[in-house]
Amino acid sequence: MLLAVLLLGTAVFVLYRQYKQLLQERDKYKSNTTALLSDIKRMQVDSTTTAIDVKQLRLTLDEYKQYRAEDAEKIKKLGVKLKDLQAVAKHRVEVNAPIQAGLKDSVIIRDTLVISVKTLAVQTPHIQINGVIENDSLHGSIHLPVNLHQAVWVEPKHKFLWWRWGVKAIHQTISNDNPYVEIKYSEMIKLEK
Repeated sequence: MLLAVLLLGTAVFVLYRQYKQLLQERDKYKSNTTALLSDIKRMQVDSTTTAIDVKQLRLTLDEYKQYRAEDAEKIKKLGVKLKDLQAVAKHRVEVNAPIQAGLKDSVIIRDTLVISVKTLAVQTPHIQINGVIENDSLHGSIHLPVNLHQAVWVEPKHKFLWWRWGVKAIHQTISNDNPYVEIKYSEMIKLEK
């Protein structure tokens, strides 16, 4: 009788642990599916600041190595051990800046030779361009300062009055302050052990 109770207790314990594990896997699958199928939320904060909001994926380290092998290799090349990673994020930005500037006549003195050239200069808070047109070619530089701001926040699963509990999703909001730079893609992956 005691042996039967002990076996039954062990079976209940094992089944309970499997049940909890299945619930965790179900919640992870549900949040990943929601994150992958949800649209990227784009916001215009003010005249120069834009932002996007994406949800976080949850992967194990083995899943990350399998599905993001190229990214894992880049991280290894940076000297970071994959087992030490907590989360990874990747962003893609695109610059679309119209250029409108007048050309000015200038003179360049090389040795004793005086060469007539045209110069180009644009100086705004969001774009700086300097160039020299010589012999039908442009030599110069373009500088676009961009500040990316990242906020990671939790969307609670349950709310009642002022109490919040559980985690429905973890969001990542990225904003930039240059109107010529558009954030095309962003992702965040939380690695679980």
